[in-house]
Amino acid sequence: MDVGRFSKNADDRNINIAITSSSLQPFTEQQWRLNQQYRINTERKRAVTIHVSDKEGVRLQGAGIMVDQVAKDFPFGSAIAKTILRNFPYQNWFVKRFNAAVFENELKWYATEPKPGQINYTLADQMLEFIRANQIIARGHNIFWEDPKYTPAWVLNLTSSKLQSAVNSRIQSLMSKYKEEFIHWDVSNEMLHFDFYEQRLGPNATLNFFKTAHQSDPLATLFMNEFNVVETCIDINSTVDTYISRMRELKEGGVSMDGIGLEGHFTVPNRPLMRAIMDKLATLGLPIWLTEVDISKTLDQETQAVYLEQVLREGFSHPAVNGIMLWTALHPNGCYQMCLTDNDFNNLPAGDVVDKLLKEWQTGVVEGQTDEHGSYSFFGFLGEYRVMANYGNRTANSTFSLLRDGPLYDFSAYTEVNAYSSVTSVQLQFLACKAVPEDPLYHGGIMKDHIHKVQRGLSQSGSGVDIPAIVLHNLTGSAIYSWVKIAGADSSVITASLTTDSATFSCIGNVIAKCGCWSFLKGGFVLDLPANFSILYFQNSDGRGINISVASASLQPFTEQQWRTTQQYKIDKERKRAVTIHASDVHGESLQEATIRVKQVSRDFPFGSAIAETILGNLQYQSWFVGRFNAAVFENELKWYSTEPKPGQVNYTIPDQMLEFVRANQILARGHNIFWENPMFTPAWVRNLTGPELKLAVNSHIQSLMTKYKNEFIHWDVNNEMLHFDFYEQRLGPNATLQFFESAHQSDPLATLFMNEFNVVETCNDVNSTVDTYISRLRELKRGGVSMDGIGLEGHFTVPNPPLIRAVLDKLATLELPIWFTEVDISNTLDKETQATYLEAVLREVFSHPSVNGIILWTALHPNGCYRMCLTDNDFHNLPAGDVVDNLLKEWQTGLVGGQTDDHGSFSFYGFLGEYKVTINHGNQTATSTFSLCRGDETRHLNIQV
Repeated sequence: MDVGRFSKNADDRNINIAITSSSLQPFTEQQWRLNQQYRINTERKRAVTIHVSDKEGVRLQGAGIMVDQVAKDFPFGSAIAKTILRNFPYQNWFVKRFNAAVFENELKWYATEPKPGQINYTLADQMLEFIRANQIIARGHNIFWEDPKYTPAWVLNLTSSKLQSAVNSRIQSLMSKYKEEFIHWDVSNEMLHFDFYEQRLGPNATLNFFKTAHQSDPLATLFMNEFNVVETCIDINSTVDTYISRMRELKEGGVSMDGIGLEGHFTVPNRPLMRAIMDKLATLGLPIWLTEVDISKTLDQETQAVYLEQVLREGFSHPAVNGIMLWTALHPNGCYQMCLTDNDFNNLPAGDVVDKLLKEWQTGVVEGQTDEHGSYSFFGFLGEYRVMANYGNRTANSTFSLLRDGPLYDFSAYTEVNAYSSVTSVQLQFLACKAVPEDPLYHGGIMKDHIHKVQRGLSQSGSGVDIPAIVLHNLTGSAIYSWVKIAGADSSVITASLTTDSATFSCIGNVIAKCGCWSFLKGGFVLDLPANFSILYFQNSDGRGINISVASASLQPFTEQQWRTTQQYKIDKERKRAVTIHASDVHGESLQEATIRVKQVSRDFPFGSAIAETILGNLQYQSWFVGRFNAAVFENELKWYSTEPKPGQVNYTIPDQMLEFVRANQILARGHNIFWENPMFTPAWVRNLTGPELKLAVNSHIQSLMTKYKNEFIHWDVNNEMLHFDFYEQRLGPNATLQFFESAHQSDPLATLFMNEFNVVETCNDVNSTVDTYISRLRELKRGGVSMDGIGLEGHFTVPNPPLIRAVLDKLATLELPIWFTEVDISNTLDKETQATYLEAVLREVFSHPSVNGIILWTALHPNGCYRMCLTDNDFHNLPAGDVVDNLLKEWQTGLVGGQTDDHGSFSFYGFLGEYKVTINHGNQTATSTFSLCRGDETRHLNIQV
């Protein structure tokens, strides 16, 4: 076949086109819809388990539960025009459906300043009062429109200098007037198709628009907005790659570019093309909004409705889409392209589609009773909920927020009539073995790819080999990156080592390298003092005589201050969020000088410690613990040797009592562990069982433990330390762990199932537990059909290496699974002050990484101390490590924030993620409200009426 007849370049130049590795994956309509629904269930819904207990922590069976979703998390709205003002049937119709709006034309320059200097915001102000009064969020559309057809006529004839003055005045006037009122601003509209301002003001015009807009309203999310990016791929002006290139160009110019606007004016939608384009755009890590969705009026109304449903389902199912706006503002003579209703507010077919989907995508009211565990579970769409529990003549009411997490994060929201949530993950593409190495990061840093082969003598196997090495001078702490390939073996662990004039680091990073392709090694090291002379070299860990090739190596130096600054930046970005509270009266009038008091009442990030039975009855210990931590794990009390020390003698008394303590104090708990591969910590009677007897015993243990504690623990460490030990695989075969995970998931489908391992992040000297080995094992289990939901890193450190910690976490984050540090401590071979110093280094590095969803310290207190590190003595006076924890907990909590609303009726602050209570006083009026601050790139806007 002559492929050239079908594949061609868009501009018809005579060029050669090569195509390779092509794939065409067929699907049926049913398969596509099932995939959409799966993505909706994964990205837009979450499992919730409500636990009902009395004040002593005793679970209440048969309690009546009623749950009502009172607000949706996903912004779904429509354009409105001035026609909505004083049109009460239109207003009622709109408010019942939508939680977001955009003004169709009323903010555009030609509308607000039709003649030079004659600025009039009256209509926009009145529309803003309407949305304020109904607590609807609004997008700002737009500051500039590059199409000269929609640029004010008087602007078209300005000279360059006068035009520059006019655009500066426009931004200043608009952004000062509406500072913090709109969640987004479309800064430069349709700039891929038109370039009026670039032609007149130079190629940096748009860049300057974005910079000025950000300076004028730092908390607004700034968007590009474009048509024919997602609607079609025929328009060469607005291909997805062109859009990405333009956004990157602006970002490189220093622009605060925060969002991607896709207009969505469709004729015949192509859903696979939509998904492909949104997948590409999602790699930028920016929120995507469909900003002006409609279907061409060249089609009949029934066809419009069919196509609209296709677009909305595809948009809503994509995880990178953060909101959808319809371009359906109603006018007496209809709408731009598509209406949802006629002028009597009788639905048209497209309106029926919207109503159907809004109902389908909301949980509504859910009712039931708690089970024998005192629990009630359901799947709900993200948003705000009200829950009522009845037991006998007692009633409890509460609210909770069901928030979106990172991919595959904690399917169960653990709650004592409170919801639990957390974080998202980093995307890196360095796991694949590549035919050609990538370019060196940081252009090679101080190495600039000057690798020399240095004879290092004989390998351990006795064959002389040269190993790659680099001689370095005046070395300081650095992060190392390189691509590695081997010859002479299929694969081998290759270790980067460093020798300085005063110290030797046997491992600063490693990778499982392969023959015939390049694998990525990432690591680093910290030096107490600069080294005058150093050698960085690469060798295989097992001493086999193999050839090692290194390419694109980079060594990026840093100072302690630079490292801490980066950590703080990441904490501010990943663990905090901007909030703007808008205070208004019942008519939507903004209230100036209202007094605001905001208090964080709970933290989003789980930070806890192990506890032991020593906490039972020890009220001082309990008070000390509850005053600090929101998460716990039982040190040994759930382990098999504790619950069944002799065959058939199952006793859960101690863990039951500990569970009552955490329940009574609304502390979430991890289940640790179901099995431990280390035979030293396997019950003695189990070690002597034959294969069939052992199979029966492990099945009985899973059934007993998981039935007893179904829905009680947010996580289960299913098989502990399986990279180092293999007791069960030796006795039951290589699929033993796979079967453990399958049985655990069947027994408690809502629990997040973890592997848990040591020496993955603590060091890279342990070849049994390299990060690549861990990743390989996780993938192997996933391929076997295991519901593998989380990555446990124990974190038993001696001397922590923060660059190595970050490198390991970055690699693990590519799996898009939640990462928890499950047993953090510092070796007791060090003095207490050094323990504290190293603990702070670990906690700051871990808390700053976006893929870490929780931290548990291994600091259960016993009369004779702790496993390796204590936070307090037996009289509950802090030790140095305890002071570190208290200081960080205080630093990582917003606490109390107060002030007054500005002349826009707004009050803004940056807060750590979690639950908040807000009180507003204005005159003799007071309003109180609660809200949840979850992770997000956009400012969280709250409208509160006083």
